[in-house]
Amino acid sequence: MISMKKSILHIVIVALLATTTLVVGCSKEEIKSFDVPSKGIIISELGGTGTTSFDSSNITSVVPTSVPEGWTVVDIDMYSSTITVQAPASFDNEEVENGSLDLTGYTPTGNTVKLSIYVAYVPREISFCDSPANCYVASQVDTRYLFNPMVGGSSTPLATAHIELLWQTRDGLVKYLDMRDGIVSFYISGSDDDNTKVDTGNALIGAYDASGELIWSWHIWVTNNDPMAAENTIMLGDREVMNINLGAFTNSNASTEGDVIYGSYGLYYQWGRKDPFVGPQGYNFPGNYDDALYNYNGLTCYLDYVESTSDTGTLTWATAHPMAIIKGVETNDFDWLYAGHDDALWRSDAKTENDPCPAGWCVADSSVFESLTIATAYDDMPWAEAQKLYGWMLTDTDTGAEHFFTAQGRRNYLDGRLDIVNDDPTRPVPWSGYYWTVTPSEDGATALYFDLNTATRTWNGFDAKRAMHRANAMPVRCVKAE
Repeated sequence: MISMKKSILHIVIVALLATTTLVVGCSKEEIKSFDVPSKGIIISELGGTGTTSFDSSNITSVVPTSVPEGWTVVDIDMYSSTITVQAPASFDNEEVENGSLDLTGYTPTGNTVKLSIYVAYVPREISFCDSPANCYVASQVDTRYLFNPMVGGSSTPLATAHIELLWQTRDGLVKYLDMRDGIVSFYISGSDDDNTKVDTGNALIGAYDASGELIWSWHIWVTNNDPMAAENTIMLGDREVMNINLGAFTNSNASTEGDVIYGSYGLYYQWGRKDPFVGPQGYNFPGNYDDALYNYNGLTCYLDYVESTSDTGTLTWATAHPMAIIKGVETNDFDWLYAGHDDALWRSDAKTENDPCPAGWCVADSSVFESLTIATAYDDMPWAEAQKLYGWMLTDTDTGAEHFFTAQGRRNYLDGRLDIVNDDPTRPVPWSGYYWTVTPSEDGATALYFDLNTATRTWNGFDAKRAMHRANAMPVRCVKAE
């Protein structure tokens, strides 16, 4: 009897297990994915074709379900994972210049994944392919920009397998990023508020090799004020200098308006590194928080703060980690490099591969600022008024010309934190300004430095070549290369 009960129990358990397996098997969802990383195809010629890549998993076919009037889907190649479209040859009838191309991907069992990509005819195209650099300025609306994924400041090719947007200061700033036939392209649209102007901001595009390692990166500087235009440059001695900080959108020119001051700050650079770091969230450094960054998916991303070691404190590691602020190492004079100093990373007599400025421009040497001093009228200004300026009007003692330089602080060499005041506990100041030069000092490098004294204006600080530790991250004014 006991044996029979055990047999019956065994049969029941087996039946239950079989039923459970059947239920799970019936309810299991098929795994599938379909995405177009570039999110669009921009074509600059009437009747021209454009191609972009797609990523898919468990998708056996892709078909267009809705195509903008006048556009043609030339090919969807499942083997190479590419989509090719052709723009209209004219816009004489019902053809449209842009629109959404709707696509459906099918799995082997007939399930579907749907998505839409943007296609547009954009006749304005600007190419940087003949002017390699680590920074490209984008100041034109509704424009497709092109550049070669080469080492900045040279024509050294890179084994770039794919590119990716690492960060941007405004979601949707750089659009339709793609690489075809060895050329990187991206699109800058007009602002929603004013389509004659761009939305200002900064971005960083990274290059990856076939193994997925980040091998280089480029700064995209989106601004309505072309910093290289004659009206946006000044002469200091015989050198032409940008009147806008690298990565900034304006010169505050002694304005006391917070938005104007903030727009003049620009980006921050550790000495000898090509990649920028963002500044504070507001002009008065609220909470010392970093400005917001957004990745390719529009999600918030963050800078890293790392100790300098024999592994991390090298140029190779820094190049592969452009979002990492490398703290100064005390045993190497608070350089971000773990051992030794490399004076050749930035130079004044030649544009180096690590120079952060656009093509034809480079970081200034200390001689460019030697004739400057605080303008007398500003040096004599009541402290309460001067405090609101966040900077000084500087006089060129050779010519008498006056130029405003913003005091946007720095990122401290000890931990990378944002500092707008100096680090003298006995005489802290409400703001201080620093601008890197390429000129080395005994244990670091020199910078243009100035501050506002809290006690008496007679002690306002100014030094055209103040020695600073190289792990500091500070602003840059680019000078036209000789």
